[in-house]
Amino acid sequence: MKKNTLLLALLIGLLAVAAYFYLSNPNSTIGEREGVLSDFVIEDTASINKIFIADAEGGNVTLSRSENGWLVNDLYVARPDNIQLLLKTFYRIEVQEPVSKASFNTVVRNIATNAVKVEIYQGKDKPSKVYYLGGPTNNHQGTYVLLEEDGVKSSTPFVMGMSGFNGYLTARFFTNAQQWRDAVVFKYEKSDIKSIKVEYFETPEQSFEVKQTVGQLELFELNGKAPIKNVNMDILETYVERYQKIYYEMIDENSPKERIDSVVASTPYFSISVTNSKDELNKIVVYHMPNFRTLLDDEGELRAYDVDRMYGYLNNDLFLFVQFATFDQLKLPKNYFIKK
Repeated sequence: MKKNTLLLALLIGLLAVAAYFYLSNPNSTIGEREGVLSDFVIEDTASINKIFIADAEGGNVTLSRSENGWLVNDLYVARPDNIQLLLKTFYRIEVQEPVSKASFNTVVRNIATNAVKVEIYQGKDKPSKVYYLGGPTNNHQGTYVLLEEDGVKSSTPFVMGMSGFNGYLTARFFTNAQQWRDAVVFKYEKSDIKSIKVEYFETPEQSFEVKQTVGQLELFELNGKAPIKNVNMDILETYVERYQKIYYEMIDENSPKERIDSVVASTPYFSISVTNSKDELNKIVVYHMPNFRTLLDDEGELRAYDVDRMYGYLNNDLFLFVQFATFDQLKLPKNYFIKK
């Protein structure tokens, strides 16, 4: 935090000097003013290997490219859509206009005290470009941004935008690491699945386990030793293929710890455990969510639980909101796979 404060203080000093020359030389154009940097674009976004984002409150996050995709703080897989949004921003960002003299001091002050700093790395130890993103313009169609290259800051910020986009660019550069995480629960090719265990706590007789050996699928009672006979293999094959793309809705960052502890200690609705070919376990435990919205059933009675969302607890780590619309295709009863 002290480092961020020192950097911001230095930035204020540099911009104050720039402001003096900017305001005292009314006849010069932007191109003639010394120290003006306006080359924000990065055409070769494939060369970007790291992005560091820091805000004025001391929050920060590092996004880095690995052999298996982008990572958040070298710990979690990053959301591909959010990463692509940043790369598209670096490629399509453009100068709309220079900051007017009337608003120059206000803009500089805002950037110096509230900027989001974005360091962009292209294979070297030092960033190739650094953006200092400030607030929006009055019409919210542009964003005030100051550029730094090779450790040298521009003497003036610009109003920046993006072709085909009307809005505020700074909102794309947030520092909450959890929000950068890929929302994946299960993401497996069928050939990579060793077993799937589905346990129902309200109807335990419908629990089951799917095992795959040398590409052959078999259905078992939970903890059963012999495979179930008379299984519809087409339905079972289709079921296993559904584990390619299963996502949670969002991380619950607002519930107090007491509520989370209470939910996790209660009886689950169901759980799904997937073991891959490397014997790595991935498990989600799902719980009913109370009917906070006071929804009524068809008879006008108050429902006990929410009908759209449930709580999920992923790998004893993330407390989530998950949707019935996503998990209905997975929480099938054992009898569903038996030939009629």
